[in-house]
Amino acid sequence: MRKLWWWLPVVLVLSACRKDTVGSGPEAGTEGRETVARLEGEVTGDDGAAGPYPLTQAKLEAYVGYQRKMLTVYGSLMRGLQDMGPLMDAGTPQALEAARSGLKLIERKAQAETDARKAAGLSTDDVNRIAEIVTAVISQRQMGRTLQYEEELKKLEALQSRMPVEQQQELAPQVESMRRQVQAFQQLPEARREFGDANVDLVLAREADLTKNYQDMLKAFAGVRR
Repeated sequence: MRKLWWWLPVVLVLSACRKDTVGSGPEAGTEGRETVARLEGEVTGDDGAAGPYPLTQAKLEAYVGYQRKMLTVYGSLMRGLQDMGPLMDAGTPQALEAARSGLKLIERKAQAETDARKAAGLSTDDVNRIAEIVTAVISQRQMGRTLQYEEELKKLEALQSRMPVEQQQELAPQVESMRRQVQAFQQLPEARREFGDANVDLVLAREADLTKNYQDMLKAFAGVRR
């Protein structure tokens, strides 16, 4: 199961609100089963056969809009929690009130998340499953750009071409290894095995917007004002 590590900072801070959104209301039973299905990493169709989550272009478009709304929510929340930090650390009489304000922020976040999801026409399971696919694809593509393997490969190949034949052969395994790394970041074989070619291709078609959302979410976690 691939971890949604770009959501981890918020999950750690806000884990308390999950029991409010999942464990109450008329959908509590179905959401519990959806969570189990998500953790198993598979969806069972009418014929009982397991397969990838059936991502569609419409669902992905809705998810992109959902992400943008949640960026504002998370940004405000993280900044609010950071602003309360000095009060909590100082042990002042205002510390209790700061804690109460923090709980109110978390409650507002939970409600805003529910409102944004419903406005997008997505279920809790949709959001979780789409996030898993998007994270797997976009984080790998982002890592490839950050490590600049393509640029390094070009430099290594240029260096190899200027070497004597014997030294070229000695460097060949290193060049081939880096070439495989570049290919992996470009073609995403692991994500394709786990989520299916169709799902990965749909995400790649919106890579620019999803990458921006990914980067902005990291800034939101850091409390950076946009």
